Amino acid sequence: MAEKGAHLTGTAYIRPSIFEIIAQESLASTLEPAFKRILSFFVSFNPERYRYILQWVDEGYLIFNVFLQRYYLRRYSASFSETFYDLKRVTVVNNELKETLSHKQQILSLIFIVTFPYLKNKLAQLSLRYKLEEIDDCGSRERRQKFFRKCVIKGYSAFCITYETLVLYNYILYISEKSMYPLPLLRLLSVTLTYADPQSALTIAELLRKIKYNSFTVSDGWNIFQRIVTGSLELGAFFLQFLSWWSQENYNMNIMSLPAPSPPKVPNVAQQYKGICPLCRKPHRIHTVLMISGYVFCYQCILSEIRTKKKCPVTHYPAKEDDLIRLYIE
Repeated sequence: MAEKGAHLTGTAYIRPSIFEIIAQESLASTLEPAFKRILSFFVSFNPERYRYILQWVDEGYLIFNVFLQRYYLRRYSASFSETFYDLKRVTVVNNELKETLSHKQQILSLIFIVTFPYLKNKLAQLSLRYKLEEIDDCGSRERRQKFFRKCVIKGYSAFCITYETLVLYNYILYISEKSMYPLPLLRLLSVTLTYADPQSALTIAELLRKIKYNSFTVSDGWNIFQRIVTGSLELGAFFLQFLSWWSQENYNMNIMSLPAPSPPKVPNVAQQYKGICPLCRKPHRIHTVLMISGYVFCYQCILSEIRTKKKCPVTHYPAKEDDLIRLYIE
């Protein structure tokens, strides 16, 4: 995109298309589930020893995201997903643009990029948990606790509606060229997006020449290492986008057209729990299946077990509340 790397003068700048804005937002949203899936994969090699890591997976991603976004903001004045689409952040002052972000804007950008998705995710988890408790009528019966649960549930719904409405409103203003801000968070920071200038990189010929004449420095080695790491991340991001597209393209596939697999062999340990909860050894009350193992429990029994021990009580596989699925059996 060398032809888009124009210098900013006054209010004249090259506006990225709305499709690039939405694409980089979509890429940013795929990083967290990819990080969690990779971490779960490594924990699965030794769940007995490392299962405790999964209860801190949100905080682990938060720390990883802080270092990742800080590096890209300092080096490219853009987040990781914005850099992938050759975009950068520029300051808006009195409807005029400045090339570089101030130190304060870099810090605020980092805070918004990192903490906003984290807090939104935590609020979504809390709202879902309270919804399940309300449905099954197993939460605290104190008036204050019930009122707090309802406030969280209603507040999260109102927040999502308000935020999505603001995003749509900013998209409309941006498309109609009545605003320079494609997103509400960028408006709060007085920052907008434009195309980044082409980056100069050390070519293979220059590298070989430096090695030949003994002019290769530690700085050159560090730059090459950074390029390898960032290139690997960007290649992984492209792969994630491809998988997301592939899954969406094949989402509507007729499942009935696929060959039916043979039923799994029921292990002997599962026979003793037929018709009863493995924890209380009584007939099920509010049938709930633990997705990672397939065993059916009482909702109250398995919920308290998962919250305290973070694992299946039968198979000892690491588990969390999101792995619980309510079964509606007549």
